[in-house]
Amino acid sequence: MMARWVQAPHVRAWLPDPDKQVALMKQDMENPKITMQVVSLGARPFAYIHDHDARTFGMPQYADLPMGSRVISTFVGDNDFMGQGHSTGYIEARLRALRMNSPLVAVGPNTTDTRTIGIYANAGFRKRRLASTSDGRLVQVMTHT
Repeated sequence: MMARWVQAPHVRAWLPDPDKQVALMKQDMENPKITMQVVSLGARPFAYIHDHDARTFGMPQYADLPMGSRVISTFVGDNDFMGQGHSTGYIEARLRALRMNSPLVAVGPNTTDTRTIGIYANAGFRKRRLASTSDGRLVQVMTHT
């Protein structure tokens, strides 16, 4: 299912190497520091979300966040669920769970991904700053406190 989802054009726009993404997901499945979830509506899976401690991977865009902060990343895999508001709903649900034990939750969408930035803003994230990733991409770091 994940291999099919990362092949979808709307996912490939932001994750251009599907084989690499699937390999990373398989690797992450063995990492107890990452929480990986498939999001379903009823019995139909439609999205993927994962989270980890902001310091787990030494990502420079999150280096200034308080200890215990979590970082989430997500995408809608099933195109039938695009543009219907489902993303905001499941992100808010995950936020409620994370905020019980974390002082802050962060995301780092690409600066050109205005749709995703808007979805995170609708879920209560606020722009914190622009930052470079370790591979030189510019991201909009957003936080939920």
